[in-house]
Amino acid sequence: EMREKKINISDYAMDMMKSKDFMVLKETEDAILIRLKVGDLGFPKNKYPTTDEIYRRIEELGLELCPPETGLVYRLKYMNQPMGEWFRIGMKQIAVRYGYPHVFRLARAGGGLWLRGPWTYPGDGWGPDGGFIFRLRKLKNLKT
Repeated sequence: EMREKKINISDYAMDMMKSKDFMVLKETEDAILIRLKVGDLGFPKNKYPTTDEIYRRIEELGLELCPPETGLVYRLKYMNQPMGEWFRIGMKQIAVRYGYPHVFRLARAGGGLWLRGPWTYPGDGWGPDGGFIFRLRKLKNLKT
């Protein structure tokens, strides 16, 4: 479907999709996705938080990591992405080529729409403009 829509897929994103760690949910789920910049997460202005620190903060805010398939589904739905815009899917990293950890990144550049798989190390520092998508934590049913 991505090829039909002329979406570019990087080699790393393709490796991620072929990885044993890329699993698709057994049942379809509705999810509320939240797109935030690192600067929206309340870190001090002079702090460049790591990926792990960002992931801990989003849990405090009632958000959670997305399942990996979110990158593919969102890429297919977000066809009018503005030129020059990019953001990562907040997800558990998938180690592929050379063991480097990757997440999906959606971008639009001169070559068109992209699904990429850039390195995203747990200790990487992020500036305030770095963008991520997370999902609103599902409420658990309480039994009385």
